[in-house]
Amino acid sequence: MKHSNTRSTRKKLISDREFETRKRALHAVARMRQDNLSLAAASREEGTTPASVKRYLRSALRRTNRGKWVATKNDRFVRTLRLPDVHGPITVKAKGYAEARLASAYLASLTRWARTEKAYELAPFHGKKVGGFELITSARTLRALLDAGLLQLDSLYASLKETL
Repeated sequence: MKHSNTRSTRKKLISDREFETRKRALHAVARMRQDNLSLAAASREEGTTPASVKRYLRSALRRTNRGKWVATKNDRFVRTLRLPDVHGPITVKAKGYAEARLASAYLASLTRWARTEKAYELAPFHGKKVGGFELITSARTLRALLDAGLLQLDSLYASLKETL
């Protein structure tokens, strides 16, 4: 009998509490990167503890020579995000901080576009992909979604609690 060297792609469901804690930890690490905050300050602002951040995202942190925890420039954590599709919102798995940041910037620009309908808000995202999904930049398509009430811009993270 021959054994395969491939890893199992079994999915694990996590509890609501664990999902929310992990989401707050992701936000805390993002705060550390964007606002140059300490682990303690970023954790406090996001309503979590440094221990929780270290528990869920240890590889996104490193220690300096002085023993201070700082965030790495990028990570490879998968984030389950909610993005607009031609038939309504879809769930996309963003691989790493860079993709999540791109999706966040897209959603912010989309929110501004929904108020102003200025084409320059969507131009930087033309042809860009998040989790293999091409971001919608067509004003005609987005207007149809907005009119149909299918353009949800209130939350980036999906409530799907499945992890890989």
